[in-house]
Amino acid sequence: MINDVFVIDGVGHAMDFSDSNVVESVPPEQIGGFRAFGYSGFVEQIESKEPGYRLTFDEWMTHITAEDLASAFFVESDVDLVVGHAVEIKPLFKNGMFRWDVLLDLRALAPDRVLLYAAVDTFDTERAAIYEHMARSVEQGAIGFKFYPSNGMFDRQNNRLVSQFYDDPENAYPLFERAQELGVKTVAFHKAQPVGVGPNSVVGVQDISTAAAEFPDLTFEVVHAGWAFLEDTAYQLQYHPNVYANLENTLGLVVNQPRRFAHILGTLLRAGAEDRLIFGSGCALNHPDPQIRAFIDFEMPQELVDGYGYPPVTLATKRKILGENIARLHGIDIEQRKSAIASDEWSRKRAEGKAPPWSGLRTRLGNGAAN
Repeated sequence: MINDVFVIDGVGHAMDFSDSNVVESVPPEQIGGFRAFGYSGFVEQIESKEPGYRLTFDEWMTHITAEDLASAFFVESDVDLVVGHAVEIKPLFKNGMFRWDVLLDLRALAPDRVLLYAAVDTFDTERAAIYEHMARSVEQGAIGFKFYPSNGMFDRQNNRLVSQFYDDPENAYPLFERAQELGVKTVAFHKAQPVGVGPNSVVGVQDISTAAAEFPDLTFEVVHAGWAFLEDTAYQLQYHPNVYANLENTLGLVVNQPRRFAHILGTLLRAGAEDRLIFGSGCALNHPDPQIRAFIDFEMPQELVDGYGYPPVTLATKRKILGENIARLHGIDIEQRKSAIASDEWSRKRAEGKAPPWSGLRTRLGNGAAN
């Protein structure tokens, strides 16, 4: 446990960009461009340059297993709990881009350490099938739902990205009502990062503002908050106490772009959102360990405190962002959870010493412990 901070990673992904998971009809140039965009955006921009952390392109686009994730989170880093987010993107991936079945396997490996957000495919034309999937996911343990504003496809007939805005009373609100009927109180939305060709308005946050006002008993997590639309996101946090900023990938900027990160974090803290910011590594998009270490060491530059009015970032603030905020959101008693995991398999392995980065994945692939 780093600096005695209990760490909950607010976004974990069971990635599967492998050839076997790609829909056969997808043109090679399309999936090739998708993979290249992701690798350059996440590995090359966010991942630490320390030895071993940067996966090769072939390593990164493999089928990530539950064992790979458990090693990365619980043995190779200081993550104590993780919230797994599933994502479909059915036009591209047979079993989901971020797989639900693997997240279930991960929970089976570490039942006291894994929480689950199930994917909701807004673009399924059978509404009854969506409702059935949501119900089945809750039966399997989902405590939140993850929404994507596009399936990544470009509608050439209408010259626009296939998209869904979540202030839509006809198409979106019934999904939120269904979540409430199932007892789910948290809905999370991919925002701020591009999802395909076309205007980026679909990953803006204005629709979340309207939905949050309409559903005050739901918590709306804006995922990748601050990567873009920073001022709009800050306004959302000021206006709506039920909007949270999930800093997946955004917090990762602290590793290689600390000045950019300082402005993002400072803007959100200045908006009074200290109790509604959530750490998310996005692993296996990136490794969580460098992000956690860099954030623990981060200090708001004094000239930004003086020049922009950003609050200093204290250890108490870091504790909230790294775990306490999302623990409170989901009613997790941290001291009880510490006791529950104190002697489990993963605590015993970590006690032997933090394993090298991606050592679980690379051992399985036969690539050794580091590059």
